[in-house]
Order: sequence, then C-alpha cells, then structure tokens
Amino acid sequence: MARDFIKTARDYARFKQVDGYNEDDYSVLEIFNLDACYTICDRGPADYYYEKAYDMLCACQGRDHPETRQLVSEIIDYHVHNIQRMMQEKYTIVLVIVLLYLVLNLPEFIADKNQCAFYIAACNAALALFCYLEQTFMCFMERRHYQRVYK
Repeated sequence: MARDFIKTARDYARFKQVDGYNEDDYSVLEIFNLDACYTICDRGPADYYYEKAYDMLCACQGRDHPETRQLVSEIIDYHVHNIQRMMQEKYTIVLVIVLLYLVLNLPEFIADKNQCAFYIAACNAALALFCYLEQTFMCFMERRHYQRVYK
C-alpha cells in the first residue's frame, strides 16, 4: 500500500516538475506579479501521498530502514527542486524586466555605445550572481528544514 502511495506521489511530483501549473490559469499581470511561479511551492497531492507513504513505512519498518530513508531523501529532493524551479522562474522574469529597463534607459545617460553595453552586461552579471547565491541559500534552507522535519 505504501508503495502505491509512493508511485502516485511520484506521478504527481513528475507532473509538477514538468508542467508545474497550467499556464492558462494566469493572466499576464499575475505572471509579472510573480504569482504564477510562487504556486510551484504550494502544497499539492504529491505532498499528501508522500506523507502518507512515509507514515506507513515508519509504522511498518521504522524510521531507520533503508527504504524509509530513501523515501525521505526523495521527499527532500522534491521540495528542493520546487524551490529551485520557483527561484529560476522568478529571476527569469525579473531579469527580463531589468534588461528591458536598462536597454531603454541607459543609452540616454551614457553616450558611448561600448560603455553602455559594458554597463548592461555588468548589471546583468551582478544580478545573475545575486540570483544564484540567493537560490543556493534558499535550497540549502529548504533542505535543512525538511531534514529536521523527517529526522
């Protein structure tokens, strides 16, 4: 029975990893307000089935059984992947908005085209570095949280 729950949870998790959400449910305003990418981290059916399977495996085999530990690892990876995807989508939207702003406004302040291109590239590189560091930190915190939950 627990294996059936795990299989169902994997199917829901795979759908969330591949599709994430139905893009037709969101307007352009909701996408630019980042509502669409935040829904990836909402609890869904995969969370329910993973928790039920974990409870069943703990009751039958105990917390230290290899199969239970493997399930915990899978649950943690599922949640970390959701955070990672949410952060990547969020920063892609932000990066497009910042790039559009820089391309439209920076040439008015800087007359030299080479210097303008350098500033645009430097701003994008700084934003990308910041995005990577924040994403790494958020994934680390999510992993630590779920390691404590399932300890």
